[in-house]
Amino acid sequence: MNKEKTPEIFSSIARYYDFLNHLLSLNVDKVWRRTLVNYARPQLESRILDVCTGTGDIAIEFARRGAGEIIGIDLSEEMLRIGEGKIERMKLDGKVKLQRGDCLNLPFEDNTFDMVTIGFGLRNIPDYERGITEMVRVLKKQGRLLILEFSLPENKLLSRIYRFYLKKSVPFIGGMVSSSRSAYEYFSSSILNFLAREEVIQLMRDNGLKNIYLKHLTCGITCIYRGEK
Repeated sequence: MNKEKTPEIFSSIARYYDFLNHLLSLNVDKVWRRTLVNYARPQLESRILDVCTGTGDIAIEFARRGAGEIIGIDLSEEMLRIGEGKIERMKLDGKVKLQRGDCLNLPFEDNTFDMVTIGFGLRNIPDYERGITEMVRVLKKQGRLLILEFSLPENKLLSRIYRFYLKKSVPFIGGMVSSSRSAYEYFSSSILNFLAREEVIQLMRDNGLKNIYLKHLTCGITCIYRGEK
């Protein structure tokens, strides 16, 4: 499936997105996002950009932890609409702002943010290198980029089980709930065909990031990559 159409895919299943994330991960996705924020170590004065924010869960978690200003950016207007509803219900309107924008051409000046995060969005970007280049561009000097993304377990048995789950169970369950099996076939294939961990780290190095750190979560099903400008 053409990655240029991913905003349409996400908009088509937006009303089911959060529910299926929690269902398909057995609620562990909440732990992954909280862990990302823990490793970010936000400060009261931190200005944070969350790229591919979706319905805003990472941006909201930063606000709950007391970060200063958080902007979430995404191409799917429907996902943003749902995120804005969550922010309003949680009375975080003054701390979190969601806006439509392209991660390949971020609408911000150079050296704007103390921190940039992207959770489960890098694999959906049509051009990984350009996406990381843009995120690094808007980081202040000594600012940190944190990437949370799916990966494949290194354990061979677990990897086979996980591949089967992605290929068979995820499209079936996702399709049953959302009536869009093709969307969840895309999600599964995007994980299976994503970069190896070493390739993500190399892209970060190529863009001048240093002190790069990799943390495996849940037996390597997800990873956090952290680098400093």
